[in-house]
Amino acid sequence: MDGSDFKRLYQQRLLYLLEHFPCVAVVGPRQVGKTTLVRMMQPLYQRPSVYLDLESDEDNARLENAEMYLLQRQDQLVIIDEVQRRPELFALLRSVIDKKREPGRFLLLGSASPELMLQSAESLAGRIAYLEMHPFCYDEVKHAVSLDTLWLRGGFPQALLAPSDALSLEMRTAFIKTYLERELALLGLNTSPTRLGRLLRMLAHLQAQTLNASQLSNSLGIDAKTLSRYLDFFEYAFLIRRLPAYHANIGKRLVRAPKVFIRDTGILHALAGIETRDELDAYPAKGSSWESFVVQQMIIGTNLGVDTLLWVGTISGSHFGLCRIVRNPP
Repeated sequence: MDGSDFKRLYQQRLLYLLEHFPCVAVVGPRQVGKTTLVRMMQPLYQRPSVYLDLESDEDNARLENAEMYLLQRQDQLVIIDEVQRRPELFALLRSVIDKKREPGRFLLLGSASPELMLQSAESLAGRIAYLEMHPFCYDEVKHAVSLDTLWLRGGFPQALLAPSDALSLEMRTAFIKTYLERELALLGLNTSPTRLGRLLRMLAHLQAQTLNASQLSNSLGIDAKTLSRYLDFFEYAFLIRRLPAYHANIGKRLVRAPKVFIRDTGILHALAGIETRDELDAYPAKGSSWESFVVQQMIIGTNLGVDTLLWVGTISGSHFGLCRIVRNPP
């Protein structure tokens, strides 16, 4: 069993966006299933499609004269994977789209980066729609995976579906190492992976707590501006989430510190060295881990307009019940 055996909740939303926008960008972290999703859906697209992976030298060579290549495929859906590696394409896409402005012409996949967001926002304004793809949520895997397993291992397909907890932990540890040593640098964050690893582990210890930026920057020996830049990159890479403080007065929300979360609980548990459910039960911050898991499930359901069913038990002495998050109640 692998990620292709599960129906993702994003299919209908993606088809809808392709019916109404010339360009759609599916963004999210690596290994979340973006490529698997769009390749599985190729028979459902209204146009015949061609797939290009910009990590492939062969596919990059096809785009040596990118304008000619794209103009010759005006009646096809052109899928471009890892598009953030060629930011110069965004200005060209605008020109090509404006010559024949029809929905469903381009589908871009990217491990979201500042370059991707900036270039597309400037060059494709009014022509592009975004679909953020998350790791698996419970509604997508509940027929095959227990909620406890999803909470422990997180929603990244390979780690979730690994044959053992030990192998799952190894996969998640390798994922973190790759992100710190390679992916963040490719996204434009050129600094010490050791320092970034320290910061990520510190954020794991602060899971679901109010962010104290001055304390973090002092502990790392960096200034507040540098810390803010690091956190921005972590957020662009979908590693963390800063949840704004709630207050009825919008102005007060802006001045209150947000809560900080490692988005995926599997990544959180890997940073804490937690391999098994027994170790999770003994984890002092078990309640914070559960809180972040619930937040993630709610956000996925709300963003996609679907109901999200959560089983909730007793965590760290606090009592919860069965709840259903319903976007459009009857």
